[in-house]
Amino acid sequence: MTPEHRTILERIGSSAVAVRVAADAVPAGREREVPGDGEWSPRETLIHLVAAVVLAQGLRIRRLLYERDPMFADFDEQAYRQAALAHDEPFRDLVAAVVTEHDQIVRLLAGLPDAEWARQGRHPTYGALSVERLARQVAEHAEEHAAQIAAAAERLH
Repeated sequence: MTPEHRTILERIGSSAVAVRVAADAVPAGREREVPGDGEWSPRETLIHLVAAVVLAQGLRIRRLLYERDPMFADFDEQAYRQAALAHDEPFRDLVAAVVTEHDQIVRLLAGLPDAEWARQGRHPTYGALSVERLARQVAEHAEEHAAQIAAAAERLH
């Protein structure tokens, strides 16, 4: 495995830890509170993150591992987020879903030959998406939202 691919896998793992640490800092019972105008609550941020990593990035990575040149459907994240908010999934279960999916992606990609990281599918909006690009997105997206949850937790104390 190239050092670059190893670094991506390490970031996927560390970003999951960052999400868990940030979520643990949210004061108990305040997960649904919006820290400021136009912002998301920590729970809403986690719902968004679960949708992205499980239903978009993780699914697309899996399809790239088992299919040739798949066409990826667009994903209505906003509709999913609204439905998930009404579903009332517990905050800790959302955290566990993110961490578990990150762990699964690391396991799936850990033995992937370097040449296979270039496998691509197509998305109607984003164009060509490779395993490598999606794996980077998993880490970057979780890092971004871990920081968002951490900032919200600080403001909710």
